[in-house]
Amino acid sequence: MINKLFMGFFLITATILVAQSDGDVRINEIGNHGTKKAMYTGGDYIELIVLKNEGIKLAGWYLTDLSSTTGKAKETEGSIKLSDKEGSLFNQILPRGTYILICFGNSAEKYGGSNFEEITELKDGGNLIVVFTESSDKHIEKNSGTMDLTGKDNVALLSDWNKHSAVDLVRWEGTSSWDGAAVTELTLVMVENGKIIYFNNDGENLKDNTANASWISISDVEDATPGKTNKGVDDSTIRTK
Repeated sequence: MINKLFMGFFLITATILVAQSDGDVRINEIGNHGTKKAMYTGGDYIELIVLKNEGIKLAGWYLTDLSSTTGKAKETEGSIKLSDKEGSLFNQILPRGTYILICFGNSAEKYGGSNFEEITELKDGGNLIVVFTESSDKHIEKNSGTMDLTGKDNVALLSDWNKHSAVDLVRWEGTSSWDGAAVTELTLVMVENGKIIYFNNDGENLKDNTANASWISISDVEDATPGKTNKGVDDSTIRTK
């Protein structure tokens, strides 16, 4: 009996660990609005990409720019939850190669250089999900405060609201106590207001986005690719056939 209980516990634990492995889902592009017309002035956005072979459910996951679970939410720092309520798209398994564009605003704004409409289903071979923090209430829950990627900051993708549940973490001279995933350390100048950063693996391992040199920083929306393959990246190996 004890052996059976132990085996059951082991299997449950292993399943949880696999579900939140570093590299299963990765932060792929970040748009940070600015105030100078010569730089990017569109809406803030974060693009995720699913890399887990079997696909994954993201219901109950979080995005945050707080430094910890006890960090004080405010007008420029907060978190959102990928809803696990009935009807949320995140309750479905999103296949490998799915791009998830999370726009911090509504569809009236431009993200990168484009307008988007909400996309909550993958149809006809599509691989893009688009949701808005201000209008996709069924799919996005405002957990606390407001995410505003200003100054020294970080973005953490969490599989649970727990300091050990980081699945990906990008930081630009900010501080954080999240663990569970390797940290991508960028410079402040790369992610300052009016910049877009995107991961360019140049043919290397798509799951490893930690090298500073693998990130491109731009202010020209012509090079921004929210919801699409990043410029210079070959993602054909992860697309669902």
